[in-house]
Amino acid sequence: METITNIATKTNTSTAMNISGSVMIKDGKITIKNPNENNKAACLIIDDSIKVKINSELVHGRVEVYENSVIEIELEDEKFPERYLNIAISDDRMNAYISIAYEPKLIYKLKDAEEGNSVILQKVVKDQIMPIKYTVKEIKEELVKKGIICDIIEENIAKYVEEGCEKVLIAKGIYPVDEEDDYMEYKFSVSDDHVNFQEDKNGNVDFKSIGNIKSIEKGAVIAIKHLGKPGHDGKDVMGKVRKHKAGKKIKIKLGDGCTIKDDNIIIAAIEGKPCVKGNTIYVYSIHQIKSDVDLQTGDVKFIGDIDILGSVKEGMKVEAGNCVTVHKDVYRASIIAKGNIDIRGNAVSSTILAGGINVDKLQYVKALNALKSMLSDIINNIGEIKKFNILGSDRKDGEILKALIETKFKNLNRVCLNIIGHIKLVGDAKGQEELIPLIKHKLMGLAPVNVKHYSELDLITKCIDSITRELDGALILPVNIKLAYSQDSRIKSTGDVIITGKGQYVSEIIANGSIHFIGQKAVSRGGTLKAQNEIKCKVVGSEGGVKTTLMVERGGSIWCDIAYTNTVYVIGNREVVLNTPSKDVHAYLDDRGELILDKLML
Repeated sequence: METITNIATKTNTSTAMNISGSVMIKDGKITIKNPNENNKAACLIIDDSIKVKINSELVHGRVEVYENSVIEIELEDEKFPERYLNIAISDDRMNAYISIAYEPKLIYKLKDAEEGNSVILQKVVKDQIMPIKYTVKEIKEELVKKGIICDIIEENIAKYVEEGCEKVLIAKGIYPVDEEDDYMEYKFSVSDDHVNFQEDKNGNVDFKSIGNIKSIEKGAVIAIKHLGKPGHDGKDVMGKVRKHKAGKKIKIKLGDGCTIKDDNIIIAAIEGKPCVKGNTIYVYSIHQIKSDVDLQTGDVKFIGDIDILGSVKEGMKVEAGNCVTVHKDVYRASIIAKGNIDIRGNAVSSTILAGGINVDKLQYVKALNALKSMLSDIINNIGEIKKFNILGSDRKDGEILKALIETKFKNLNRVCLNIIGHIKLVGDAKGQEELIPLIKHKLMGLAPVNVKHYSELDLITKCIDSITRELDGALILPVNIKLAYSQDSRIKSTGDVIITGKGQYVSEIIANGSIHFIGQKAVSRGGTLKAQNEIKCKVVGSEGGVKTTLMVERGGSIWCDIAYTNTVYVIGNREVVLNTPSKDVHAYLDDRGELILDKLML
């Protein structure tokens, strides 16, 4: 700390009367003149930034001084020249920034002041001492200490090392560029025609605009596969490689009726209707029947699409390798298709299956998964019972198993019978030859008491896993059924069932997706409706209380605009019967797994 000591310079005092004291500052020196007797003494007005002692006493503000006053002034503190370097790295470590600052040590002197009775004691900068500047080498060394070793922008170091800077980009990583997905350009419409229905002001859907099945000519391009642009890895400023995401690759699979050119262009090999299921492209030939399907035409079986301009009469059967369109009614007949089924009229006392045998396979897989879930719960329950000796330490695992089946898992026998029945429908699958004996000898009737240890149930779980793995590859993509009205009919779909007209009466409708009633006044009266995801109805049941059952899987929902007494709501293994006519009904499971029925009184 540098201290400036000024001792007032004495001068000859004039003998004249009425002379006040004076003070002046010049070249860092303070000159003071005393006043004559009874006149004002000279004053220093001390700036807060200056430390002043007069006659060894620290003073501030306005102070009187005289020629014999000993004035000590400290203009500077003890700080030294300083330099600052800050390196910041972004959260993703893809950018690094540098800030450089130099703070000099300032040398002060007293500011000159004209002679007067009082002066303000102020300091001004006389000189400054700069700190030693950073070098490019020093900054690079600091970057390395921080782990920044890649993509350093050296020109920014050279540019700002002398003058300093505030948050200047000093290193910039290379961002990875993800590979683009392959994509298909289809030359035909692949949209699902049950999405985004157009409704009139009354909520009715107009399907009249749906024309006949459109076909394409042989040799026409039906699809082109476009390869996604390649990507590349990146690297952050600390040298860590940032992997890019690989794009989704499309492997073209050719079905019947099409060929491939130049590896990526799909061409129709026949005249017909193109369609895509997954990544498999087909061209189905279209078989059009301009009359009714009756005894004159006989049963109809065709590998492609079937377009029936009339009705399907009693006792007739229509089977298609893809889609079926019936422009009028189906009466006491069967429609089986692997693609969508569109019945523009009514289905009465008929069987309508979309997805073929795979409808049964889907139901079989669901039953297997339900049994697997129940076995998992049973195993956990037995473990807890044995751990805490709830039923006593002398109880055998088989006895505990039978007690659980009879009390907590009453549906297990029904699920087992359902599985045994489905096995006959779906044919052979790996593991099925072991499953039936295991079910019969460990779960049904008195068999559970013969189970020595509950780990034996794991054998059933392993069989189920083996069967479902094989069946999963055989399940087709969901297809939909659309019809105006169903009466006393059996309808099954691997996708959705859409009722476009006045509804259904005492029918069995099963959808692996959802069931939607579109017509504003559609009525569902009697029968059973079962869906995987949701059921949306307009009016359910009747004032007479006819029983109508609505079922969805656990996690699904059921909506009804109006529902009458004796409507049964089933979600998973929970069931509720509506006992009063209601409107705006919504059935669902809450967080605790309880079936909730939100409704308003009708």
